[in-house]
Amino acid sequence: MAATNPFAHVPLFAGFPADQLEAVAELAVTRSYTKGQLIFRQDDPADGLYVVESGRVKVFLAQEDGEEVIVDLLGPTEHFGEMALIDAEPRSTGAMAHQDCRLSFIGKKMFRRLLSDSNVLAQSLLQGLSERLRSANSTIASLATQDVTGRVMRVLLEYAEMDDGRSVVAGPLTQKDIAHMVGASREMVNRSLQDMARSGLIEREDDRIVLKGLPGALW
Repeated sequence: MAATNPFAHVPLFAGFPADQLEAVAELAVTRSYTKGQLIFRQDDPADGLYVVESGRVKVFLAQEDGEEVIVDLLGPTEHFGEMALIDAEPRSTGAMAHQDCRLSFIGKKMFRRLLSDSNVLAQSLLQGLSERLRSANSTIASLATQDVTGRVMRVLLEYAEMDDGRSVVAGPLTQKDIAHMVGASREMVNRSLQDMARSGLIEREDDRIVLKGLPGALW
């Protein structure tokens, strides 16, 4: 049985015919990382584009006090590292394996060649960058206007997935991760989750959180 093309379901390459997807796959190399392994540092020179094949990747901002702010947790078919390939600036964030993961990597020169040869890819890239900018603006507004519980609710809704008809947030999203996303301490996040559980908004199941009454939740 032929191996599945790792780019076949990647939104960035949507609209590529099968032969072009095969050409992209031939340009890529596979890189594997273990949980906690650094993929690149903030301010590193840009070396290429990464696409997640399996596992999860944490994209983060390092702060002067040694703490970090989690920008995103990316899973299969999602990509990262493209911004620095466009403006030739150093990496604006760091990236680390949040779980054991396998990534497809396309080097900078190869990716720029693909970009110059494909209007479809250029349009997809612009759309993706626009979506990330909107998401960043939404996050900034949330941090400025919502209390900790409201910000925690927002993260739970964003990372929930359907499982057997229920909206569930499962690992690897930990209380520490949520704290780094919402700009609060782990203790404050824990108190917010406890309040939400007492109010019947969520239910804890081992390392999973079931959303039962959050606005916009699917259940």
